[in-house]
Amino acid sequence: MAILGLLLVQPEAASAQAAGGAGQEQLYDACLNQARSAPETAYASALDWHKAGGGLPARHCAAVALLEMKAYEEAASRFEALASEVPDNRLDLRLGLIAQAAQGWLVSGRAERAEQLLSLVVGARPNDPQLLADRAVARISLENYWGAVDDLDRAIQMIPDDVEILLYRASAYRYLGVPDLARDDVTRALAVNPDAPGAWLERGVLEQMTGDTAAARRSWIKVLELAPDSTAGDAARARLEALDVSN
Repeated sequence: MAILGLLLVQPEAASAQAAGGAGQEQLYDACLNQARSAPETAYASALDWHKAGGGLPARHCAAVALLEMKAYEEAASRFEALASEVPDNRLDLRLGLIAQAAQGWLVSGRAERAEQLLSLVVGARPNDPQLLADRAVARISLENYWGAVDDLDRAIQMIPDDVEILLYRASAYRYLGVPDLARDDVTRALAVNPDAPGAWLERGVLEQMTGDTAAARRSWIKVLELAPDSTAGDAARARLEALDVSN
């Protein structure tokens, strides 16, 4: 499962105030942007900024850079530490940092910890569809497929045309052995975006399950036509290679 995109918390106003003004706010924004494009450089810059009095924003940028550098456990630990230091009157910031920590734990393979943290955040923000989807991903990793479906049902009620969330539910239904419902979600996803690589990938998996390997091959070739260098493309390529070996 692809992991949903990173929830980058950008509390510019509060961070600027804590770090000393609008100039620090601009520095914070620049650091976060650099963390995505050149995380090693951003990490070193964030350390220097922290030594110069950058405070929580500098430490947050360093943690984001670590996440981008795939140092997932260290980043998650730092996000949790930052969350514990946020004042009680900034609950929004604290929850955002906890959600980021959950993302780090999830991609590091600590799905149980991620699910625990996301449950805390969902408890405070029960109507946030993205958080529900994130927790569903953690629950799928833990093989709690019905729990994932419950979260995804709620998310889809709020954003019924979200392709990624529809595909998460399709995957959960497939793991539960309910291929008809999985196909329904894939069909809905393709109706929203006919060029969604993940939808064609999932469609091919479902076609292979029914024994229609020719249709599965066509679906996976479609993935390669749409996004050959993506995660979905890599998965489709691997499945095509496995088909060739089996034949």
